[in-house]
Formats: sequence, structure tokens, C-alpha cells
Amino acid sequence: MKDSVAIILAAGEGKRMKSATAKILHPLAGKPLLFYPLNAARKVKSQKIIVVVGYQGEKVKRTFSDEDIIFVTQWKQLGTGHAAASARDALTGFKGDVLILCGDIPLIKDSTLATLIALHQEAKNLVTVLTTTMKNPTGYGRIVRDHKGLVQKIIEDKDATSQEKEISEINSGIYCFDAEFLFEALESLSRQNAQNEYYLTDTIAIARDRGKSVGAVCAADETEVMGINNRIELAQASDVMRMQILEKLMLEGVSVINPKDTYIDFGVTIGKDTLICPNTFLMGNTDIGENCLIEPGCQIKDSKIGNQVTVRLASVIHESIIRDRATIGPFAHIRPGSDVGEGVRIGNFVEVKKTTIGKGSKASHLTYLGDTTVGSEVNVGAGTITCNYDGVSKHQTIIEDGVFIGSNTELVAPVKIGKEALIGAGSTITKNVPPGNLAISRAKQVNLPKKPFLGKKEEKEP
Repeated sequence: MKDSVAIILAAGEGKRMKSATAKILHPLAGKPLLFYPLNAARKVKSQKIIVVVGYQGEKVKRTFSDEDIIFVTQWKQLGTGHAAASARDALTGFKGDVLILCGDIPLIKDSTLATLIALHQEAKNLVTVLTTTMKNPTGYGRIVRDHKGLVQKIIEDKDATSQEKEISEINSGIYCFDAEFLFEALESLSRQNAQNEYYLTDTIAIARDRGKSVGAVCAADETEVMGINNRIELAQASDVMRMQILEKLMLEGVSVINPKDTYIDFGVTIGKDTLICPNTFLMGNTDIGENCLIEPGCQIKDSKIGNQVTVRLASVIHESIIRDRATIGPFAHIRPGSDVGEGVRIGNFVEVKKTTIGKGSKASHLTYLGDTTVGSEVNVGAGTITCNYDGVSKHQTIIEDGVFIGSNTELVAPVKIGKEALIGAGSTITKNVPPGNLAISRAKQVNLPKKPFLGKKEEKEP
């Protein structure tokens, strides 16, 4: 089997997106569009991956800076042939096959690419193109075959005759080339066409004119080669990708009540027997364990959820850890940097930020815990807040094991509440409380008789 490398063409601006962001950086199921052809190229074991960048090239490089990619720049966008030629220097001396992908075709499957490469190498073609048939091929290059069914050329939509535009088999923009032929053929391209560009598609005719073998693999599902040119197509691709993600999860043992109203990003992992309710958003680098319940309207992003966790209605969890058998919500907000311990209860209208909460503790309602360390088996009464910000800096609150905090308490940080201390309801605590102590801080209650009504009395009707 010959060595293979991948070139991903990703230099275009994507003007039809009407955006200040390069098209290939627009998100699809939580990842930039370019992520998907990169991922597919890796899965077919491309030895090198070369990405041809142009518009916002530096931003693209920063976005994928932690990945093993060779970037080359197409300084002027003069067509797909010119873009592919930009990778020549990065492949000096390479004698294998070159897989060419497009940065804006995110739904391509690695299994389809593997079939393309295998057929290309088995038939010893100089070039093999991935095609599909479309009910509406407008905008795509057409595959022109001879009477024997052999590919003769690819004609771009803008250059096609009315008869050629009736052809339903289209060019996907994905190819496998013999490397030596590719770069030799690119030198023969001209710009004598409707778009005044160097067409990579013209290499097909060059191979045929030389009597060389050209192959084609037809993808059964046209959505695989769907290009993203505007936000309508981005939304359509999102629907396809979302259903693929959900179907895979359901086959692995996850229950999804209504897939049409459930939004799960690429790469999110969920354990078996977990139930996902409608209008749920599971985003980014999120991992959810087994036997969990995620109720409607929840948003969980970049977080790790343990086993047997319940996240109740309309709760938000970002960049946090929720450990086994915890219960969150309804209407709770777990902000970044939080670690909610095993069996913890975080109730309705509770906000937690950069806080660690020990096993079995509970804050059942109307509470704010920020920059706090909470021990195990702590009860935080309703209306309790940690006053962690003095207008300049954030300060820590420490609540040790077994503490009971009465309702409507203010803990003014920095402050430490010792083990098994009791805080009386309505207290404002500004000093440390020793272990086992009762702390009460209230203004003296004064009871006064009601003042007589001082306003003008209403006259009674006779």
C-alpha cells in the first residue's frame, strides 16, 4: 500500500457567509468547520496533513496551533489548482498518493475516503475523484463520462453548456492523486475559463488526453459532500451532524426523548442508561456518566458529570465537575471552577462559582457560594451568600465539615467557619467562628407600639 498525505484547501474567505469570520472557522456542532476534514484525514492515516490557508490565515493557525499540521499560504486566491500548487514545496520528493479535501465539506466520512483511496490504489489510477448524484446540481461541477461510462472531464457549472447542466453527477471537490502526476499537471493549467482561475478539475482532462487512467467513486449519500457556502447550508449541515451524533449515542444505550429538540456537540460522551430530555444543550468537552437524568432546558458545557447525577429543569453548568449521585437544580447555575461532591444537593436558584463542595452537603435554595471551600455534611440555609468581592479583589470563605448555616446569612470573606459550628439565621459573619461554636450577629430587636394613623380621616357617609 502506497504512502498517502492529505492537502486540505482552506484559503477562501467565504463571502456568502456575510461574516467577519473566515468560513472554515464557523462552528458546526461545537467545532470549526475545518476540524472535520482534518479529523477525517487523520482517520485514514494520512502521514502528513497540509492545510492551505489564505484569508485570516494567522487566525486559522492559532485556532489549530496545538495540532500536527503543516500550514502553507496561498497569497492570492486564483482557484483550486493554484491552491493545490501552493503545497508543492511541502511535498518535495514525495512519491505516494495525495488526498485532496476541502475545508468547507464537514460531513465527509472517513469510511468513504478509505474506499476512495483503496480503489485509487487498486486500479493504479493517476487520479480518482469522489462524486455523487444530486437532484439539484446547480453550482457544482458536472462529471462528463464517455459512452463507456469512463470519466472524461469535469466541467464547472459556470462553464457548462445547457446540455451539460442536465448532468446530475457532480464533483465533490475531493480527489486522490498520484503525487508526481498532480504537480506535473498543475503546471499545465490555464485560466481560460469563466472565472479566470486555475481549476484543479482540469487535471482530469489532462490525464485523459495523455491516455492515463482516471477513476471515480460515487458517494451514495449526497449530504456527505455537501459544501458550506452560506448560513442556510451551515444550518442544514448542523441538522445532519446533530442527528448523526444522537443516533450514535442512542445505539450506545443513551435515551433521548426528542432528538429533534436536543443539541449535543461533537465529542460529548454520555454513559448508558442516561436520559436526555428535550431542549438540552450539551456542549464542548463534556462527559456525562451512566444512569443520569438531564431534565429539559439544561445547558452543560466543558464539564464532567458523574454517575447517577440528576440535573433538574433549566440548570446551567459550565467548566465544572459534578460527582456521583449529586442533584443540581432546578434553575441552578454552576459557574466555572466548581467541584460539586458526591451526593451533594444544589437546589433551586442557587449559584456556585469557583467553589468546592464536600460529600453530602446541601444548599437547597436561594444561595450564592463564590470562591468557597465547603466541607462534607454542611447545611447552607436559604438566602445565604458569601460576600467574596470587596470591589478590588476576591476573597475565600472556608466552611468546615458539619457546619449548619441558618437562613439569610452573610459570610463576609475572608472568613473561616470551624467544624460543626452553628450560624444563627439572619447573621452577618465578619470574623472567624471556632469549631463547635454558635455564632449570632443580629441587631437588637425593638418592639414599639403602632403609631396612630396621622393622615386625614375619611368622612363617613350620613
